[in-house]
Amino acid sequence: MLLADGSCVANAPCYSAAGIVNAASNQPGTLAPNTWVSIYGTNLSTETASRTSEDELPGFGGVNVLVNSVPALLSYVSPTQVNFLIPWDHGNEATIQLTRDGVYGPAFVVALAACAPALFPIYPATNPPTVVAAHPDWTLVTPASPAQAGEYVILYATGLGPYSLAFDNEDNAVPASADPIAQRSQFTLLLDGKPVDDQLIEYVGAAPGFIGDYQINLQLPETVGPNPEIQIGLGGTLSPSGIHLTVE
Repeated sequence: MLLADGSCVANAPCYSAAGIVNAASNQPGTLAPNTWVSIYGTNLSTETASRTSEDELPGFGGVNVLVNSVPALLSYVSPTQVNFLIPWDHGNEATIQLTRDGVYGPAFVVALAACAPALFPIYPATNPPTVVAAHPDWTLVTPASPAQAGEYVILYATGLGPYSLAFDNEDNAVPASADPIAQRSQFTLLLDGKPVDDQLIEYVGAAPGFIGDYQINLQLPETVGPNPEIQIGLGGTLSPSGIHLTVE
């Protein structure tokens, strides 16, 4: 745990409020239900592992993250990073606390909003940061295989709020098919700071088969420039700037 002077108790999970960040943008601040979050710290886990179909829900590897005392779904654990999904229906704030083998880390209160849009970047990080994108055949967009003006690309995000179908808004529910976000009319996408015609945004909603991930199907404008900065927004809240889409 974290002591008042900023030091940690030996062998206990240790992290700060600044180490609780949106897993896509890697930035602290307001979070939202159904948003992937990373906790960075020390002594968070005794192993490094990603969830498999054999792991019990919601925690695994002896690690749990409690959101208002409710165990959250984990996707990854390591001694220095744990990824978890904020459950649905937790009001305007949440108390977040990690436990490892029954040993508790500190509890921090974070603000929750209706949405916390962020696009997933390529990892390891590039300079400048580049968004994860796929061609229509599901191959990745890369500098060796860039997107082209007029082409469809598939993007992935987190923090875009509830889906249209109620049963996909249940904790740990796996969307089995396409399901648009409930606030689709409030969604915007910017390339180099300019809004894209909504008719070019074919789909914004659940990524079928993936919990907590959102899929965006976009036809690039014929006038798009090379490697534009890309942002998404919902209800006036924009994703962080500085991330680019690889376009030739």
